[in-house]
Amino acid sequence: MRKLLLPILLVLLALPVWAQASILVFTAERGESFQVKVNGRTLNHTASNYVRMNAVRPGEHYIELRVRSRHGVYKMGQKVFVPHGVEASYGVRTLGRSGKAHLKLLSEVPLRPVVVVPAPPLPRYPDHHRHDAYCGHDRYDDRYDDRYKDDRYRDDYNDGNCRNLLSGRELERAIDAIRNRDFESTKLSIARDALHGNSIMADDLKRLLQQFDHESTRVEFAKYAYDYLCDRDRFYYIYDLFRHDSSVRELEEYARRRR
Repeated sequence: MRKLLLPILLVLLALPVWAQASILVFTAERGESFQVKVNGRTLNHTASNYVRMNAVRPGEHYIELRVRSRHGVYKMGQKVFVPHGVEASYGVRTLGRSGKAHLKLLSEVPLRPVVVVPAPPLPRYPDHHRHDAYCGHDRYDDRYDDRYKDDRYRDDYNDGNCRNLLSGRELERAIDAIRNRDFESTKLSIARDALHGNSIMADDLKRLLQQFDHESTRVEFAKYAYDYLCDRDRFYYIYDLFRHDSSVRELEEYARRRR
């Protein structure tokens, strides 16, 4: 019986790894803008120098590239094999003036499960006051919630977008978790988890965006976070983080469509 327990235990420990999908990352080695199709599906309709595809099934995939450079437009089609449970990074290269491009495998790093530590519950305090017409029970006592001592959380933002507002402590925990990760895709996953079921202020969103290295990731997360933004009229606070005017225009257009 004991001999059977060890193989079963090993299988159970390996299940989270087997269940984890892979990630494909494409980066232009010289900074050129490009568009990617995977198995006929376009990943980025707006050309960029960094593209990531999450939840990639293992096996063979057909990659099509359209690269823009000072020499013109380069095109290519190439098959790649993606192992299970890895982040596979490919460099996009152009070949002189030939009009051709190709992919070079840079790394295949096993993905580790992200552990999110939940915030401890707020302490409960005993109720010692009397409940009568003079107790003021209908007035909110904010002695035990530091968030409401901040002017950012005043009543003019108390609407449907501001439920479960991300506290300063929760924000710092998310930033620390992101800083401890090397891969842009993992950072993005943690940031999305931090917003799940919460809302966020524009100033705090700006701090989260500063943790990403690539402008395309910042654009992607800014779009994702817009629906969780408490003060959407201040979405423009984040615009100075972007180097390219095209990124700002893309975010402005996205915000107009979401209003």
